[in-house]
Amino acid sequence: MEAADPRTTRSFRARLAAARAAVTLERAWPALAPAAAVALLFVTLALFGLWQKLPFWAHLAGLVLFVLAFARALWAARAALAPAGTEAGLQRLEADSGIRHQALRALGDRLPDGLDDPTTRTLWERHRQQLRGTLSRLRLAPPRSDLPRRDPWALRALLLLVMVVALVDARGQVGERLAAAFLPRPAPAVAAPAAEASLWITPPAYTRRPPLGLAQTRGADAVSVPAGSEALVQVHHLPPGAADEVRVMLGEESEPAKELAGGSIEARFPVDRSGSLRILDGADNELAGWRLELLADEPPTASLPEQPGVTHRSSLRLAFEASDDYGVAEVALLLAPPDRPEEAERLSLTRPASQPPAVSSHAYSDLTAHPLAGLPVRLWIEAVDGAGQTGRSEAIEMVLPARAFKHPLARAVIEQRRRLVAAPEQRREVAGAIEGLARSRIAGQLPAVVPLSLHIAALRTLDAAEPARRRAVVDLLWELALFIEEGQLATAENELRALQDQLQQALERNAEDAEIDRLMAELQQAIDRYLEELARQAMQMPPQDQARRQPIDPSQLVAREDLQRMLERARELMRNGSREAAREMLAQLREMLENLQMAQGRMQPSPEEQALGDLQRMIELQQNLLDRSFEMQRQGEMGQSPQQQPMPGEGEGQAEQGRPGDSPGRAAMEQEGLRRALGELMRRMGEQGMAIPRALGQAEMEMRAAREALGEEAPERAVPPQGEAVDNLQQGGQAMLEQMRQQLGQGPGPGGEPLRQGRRGRDPLGRAQFNDGGWDPSGTALPEDADLGRARGVLEELYRRSGERHRPPVELDYYKRLLDRF
Repeated sequence: MEAADPRTTRSFRARLAAARAAVTLERAWPALAPAAAVALLFVTLALFGLWQKLPFWAHLAGLVLFVLAFARALWAARAALAPAGTEAGLQRLEADSGIRHQALRALGDRLPDGLDDPTTRTLWERHRQQLRGTLSRLRLAPPRSDLPRRDPWALRALLLLVMVVALVDARGQVGERLAAAFLPRPAPAVAAPAAEASLWITPPAYTRRPPLGLAQTRGADAVSVPAGSEALVQVHHLPPGAADEVRVMLGEESEPAKELAGGSIEARFPVDRSGSLRILDGADNELAGWRLELLADEPPTASLPEQPGVTHRSSLRLAFEASDDYGVAEVALLLAPPDRPEEAERLSLTRPASQPPAVSSHAYSDLTAHPLAGLPVRLWIEAVDGAGQTGRSEAIEMVLPARAFKHPLARAVIEQRRRLVAAPEQRREVAGAIEGLARSRIAGQLPAVVPLSLHIAALRTLDAAEPARRRAVVDLLWELALFIEEGQLATAENELRALQDQLQQALERNAEDAEIDRLMAELQQAIDRYLEELARQAMQMPPQDQARRQPIDPSQLVAREDLQRMLERARELMRNGSREAAREMLAQLREMLENLQMAQGRMQPSPEEQALGDLQRMIELQQNLLDRSFEMQRQGEMGQSPQQQPMPGEGEGQAEQGRPGDSPGRAAMEQEGLRRALGELMRRMGEQGMAIPRALGQAEMEMRAAREALGEEAPERAVPPQGEAVDNLQQGGQAMLEQMRQQLGQGPGPGGEPLRQGRRGRDPLGRAQFNDGGWDPSGTALPEDADLGRARGVLEELYRRSGERHRPPVELDYYKRLLDRF
């Protein structure tokens, strides 16, 4: 008797049912894809709201077409919707399980009735056992779609993506748009839009005020308008033929308007008065209106907060203040003779590029070459705003600073020049006097160009009836006097001032970096030439003139390195974009140069100055001994003899300090000699009644200890006391310098005026509160490099390291946090 059919078990029937469902789905899905595509396309168009924008007939026709297309797609898929049979399910199971020879379908086979052959039945049973063994290997793969073959371009994905975009566009109107897609309605009648007027106000550029658009003027009753603004009025949605009848009225006057396309007009006009702005139609009905309130542009104000001063180089120093409600465009100086103010001459002082509302600064004007130099003048400051309005300060009468010439011929030439300016009608007498100077003995002792120039000046003076020719003669006499007085120094000084003016003007107009760098380089060269020429003339000064010079305040001593350091710092500030700070730095540099007096050596220096100079030399010698002791200590640690020659390839500084023959014994003798020199200096200071700083005595004791250590051939024990000796010597020099400053403050200063101690006040950090153009050696030390330059270097290094991906993640994360914060 044969065993029961294993296909009747519950598990097999469940797998067979799943296989039939998979086959049915695989057949139905490709057949239903066209109908699904039609439905998705319809829903997508509905979500975008396109059906609502179509006319009624187009909406109805589209709806019918989509219904027909959807029905046609369903009708075409009807055959594929029939359920799969058992045979198809068994075939799917055999294919997914890898069973060959239709084993699952063979399980239903039977032997013919009446076959009793034992051998045949045995073979049949073994065959069925093998078939039943395949049941353990049954597998069913998920349903597979045939769409990739039918849709190789994946248009189905594009359709789904567009539908997602439509859902986003619909937001909260999904239900409303879907309902509207199935219910076509006739479009409601659209009423003609009402006339709409809009107003824009554009203030003048110099006011730096933003334009007033629709957000500020729509619905506003009153609009504040800066003077000089331009108004733009537009009226839209006018009925056909009504554009010609619309009028734009500002007060009682009509503004011109032009017609635009589509029933619109436009009027553009300046606002120069307050009043009501009305838009009227042909029947004088008001379509729109605003109240324009004009904001008057007040003229600028200017003032001189203090009396003009004179620098050591006879330049006019002007402290001025100017203000305006919108911005100061220019500040100028006006000069005129007291009895002829209508002949005022205008000299521009500054033109701020940013046009700030208030300007408070000072300017230097070299007016020694001006025709009115040395004569009484009336001067005042004039401020100009962006609209061209001007404001003037109170007039001040003073004698315009003139250059003090020492050469007798130069003084005579300037005297005739001044006479020609004050009394032009006496030009013949002036010409005769200049001709006499050309024939004088002192002119004959000078280069031939001097008497020749005087002859030419005399001839031109006779023909100087017109102001232009007279001004040319005045300029010629000035150049000639400068050449007689100073030679090349005058040329160097004029070049320096011209470059300072060019650099200031370039900064005010925000010139390119290349031009700024070029002017900075030329300014540095001009400063070097000026200082060299000034030093050359100081060396050529006769001894009797040098001895009569007034003592110079040590706080006003400026080295060339200090000027160069300030110039480099200003250049660094410009490179970092801090042009305002650079302008302030250059102003300080110019003030220092204007007040510069070359420190010329006298035949008999004062005892204080000689003692300070000797102490400075001792500091240098003690520093040299300290360096040599440190080098001997280093050589001893390396196992070399102090007398050993330096090895080839050692540094240059090492070769100087550890020179052949250098030994602790020799250094001890030099240390003892330096100690005795310090004792002699203190003895001389005591005999001359000078206060001996306590730090000098401590320095002498440290030198003694260093001498003993070097005598015992222990340079390592000599280094600390030598360092203390250097510090004490420097402190003693500082104390001596303060004593000299106090003595100068109690005595007469340059020009016979006493120096006021109140100007030497210091803040809690020890820094000078006033800067007269000199170098202040005390207080907080200034850094060698600009702070902005160092900050930029650190930032560039952080960016460079953060871009190196081979660094550890922890380090890269640290750099990132630093860059995010700073």
